[in-house]
Amino acid sequence: MRLASNPMIVPALAALTAASTLAAGPAAPIQTDAPAAAPLFNEQDLMFLHHMTVHHEQALVMSRMVPERTDRAEFTRFAGYVLRAQAAEIAEMQSLMALARARGLAMPDHALDGDPPMAGMLSSARMAALEAADGAEFERLWLEGMIDHHQGAIDMSQAQQRQQLASGRRPYGLAVLVEEILVEQRAEITRMRQWLREWGLADTP
Repeated sequence: MRLASNPMIVPALAALTAASTLAAGPAAPIQTDAPAAAPLFNEQDLMFLHHMTVHHEQALVMSRMVPERTDRAEFTRFAGYVLRAQAAEIAEMQSLMALARARGLAMPDHALDGDPPMAGMLSSARMAALEAADGAEFERLWLEGMIDHHQGAIDMSQAQQRQQLASGRRPYGLAVLVEEILVEQRAEITRMRQWLREWGLADTP
């Protein structure tokens, strides 16, 4: 026998449903006021992106010098790797800055007019000496210069990482980029120092 055909059951079910609703009390109001979203990047994030882009651009200039000034195939391959890796990171940072501008964030107004403009970058005098050098002298100047250059990038990345940790943030795309810079450039410094010793350049006057 179907329940719906019994005239005694339907009113009973309706009464039971009404009683359950009253026992549960009024429905909770729907929350419509969501908290404001945090900015995609803060000023320190944007400053890092701007500065590190300029920093990487000098590494591209240095890396393009290598093929014509050394006969060491491993050195040329290494410079090519540095060139491609840092060009890719520049593109990534430019994409993040474009995203920030699209979200209405203004890039910090900070002129880079020092010589060098920031820690780790080579001064105009060091770049001129590198441009004029060849062979073993070029190899030594380049390796020493790129070690200093990488160390500057590491210092900048560690400072960025500290401010992220202090604020409990992992900025979109940037936090991972910082970690990659730290890992890659530390490894490259180790290799370059090894070459200075193996190639007899560390003690060159």
